[in-house]
Amino acid sequence: MRFTTLAAALAVTAALTTSHAGDASARVWEKTWTVGAKPVVHVNTNDGDVTVVRAGTGTVHTRIEYKVRVWGWHSEPREPLIELSQNGDDIKITGRERGSVVVFGGMTEEFTILVEVPESCDLELQTGDGSIEVRPGTGSLQARTGDGHITVAGHRGEAQLYTGDGGIDADDIDGSLSAITTDGRVRVSGRFDRLSLRTGDGSMTVSARRGSKLVEPWDVTSGDGSVTMRIPRDLAALLDASTHDGSLHVDLPVDVSGGMTHHTLRGELNGGKTPLRMRTGDGRLTLALSE
Repeated sequence: MRFTTLAAALAVTAALTTSHAGDASARVWEKTWTVGAKPVVHVNTNDGDVTVVRAGTGTVHTRIEYKVRVWGWHSEPREPLIELSQNGDDIKITGRERGSVVVFGGMTEEFTILVEVPESCDLELQTGDGSIEVRPGTGSLQARTGDGHITVAGHRGEAQLYTGDGGIDADDIDGSLSAITTDGRVRVSGRFDRLSLRTGDGSMTVSARRGSKLVEPWDVTSGDGSVTMRIPRDLAALLDASTHDGSLHVDLPVDVSGGMTHHTLRGELNGGKTPLRMRTGDGRLTLALSE
């Protein structure tokens, strides 16, 4: 048994190669599809950054760059899993690392995925570890990263954003927004119909512009951090704001019917009946006008 174990170990060692620190290789995949007026694009990677930009109508194009860096004793890196497929107007783009055997040393693998889509396009984006950036466009957007920053600008439609560890910036949104991070700041602005924002640990800055309305209750919550919310003068809502350990500051030149203490505010704004809920466990809560 001892001889067999030693022989197996020697066989594995013989199959290993040696790389010096800094050795790296890169590969690139590109593909273009012809699509209809409003395609659906799915992007999935377990380690890498995803960027979506807008191009002309009628096509979807992707460029995937894969970099691997190894050093020390290791087997040859396994071929990454790449899937570039189309089913009608449904496009799937997958780039996933598959690892290798490392005895002494280390290895890093990373994808960079660029996708060019029409202005009107539904997007489902997911990365296990990396940032997500989406340029202005229209449609349904789902963006999820286990660890990384999410940046969205000029989106029209419904947007659902989630990061396990990182900040969220969503600017000039028009429609519905749900943004959740377990650890990071949140900064959003736009004209909102539906709004749900949560961070476990981080500050929140919200600017709801003219034309915003509460189609259903809004929720803005930080477990630990300051919350600043600016709203248009004519917004109708049933305010329900409180901070567990911090001060409450209200700068609104309109009457709020109801009660207010150092830590809580409850009452109607412009006769509104739909709740606007604001919470922070530890931090200052500020409510003011956006314009």
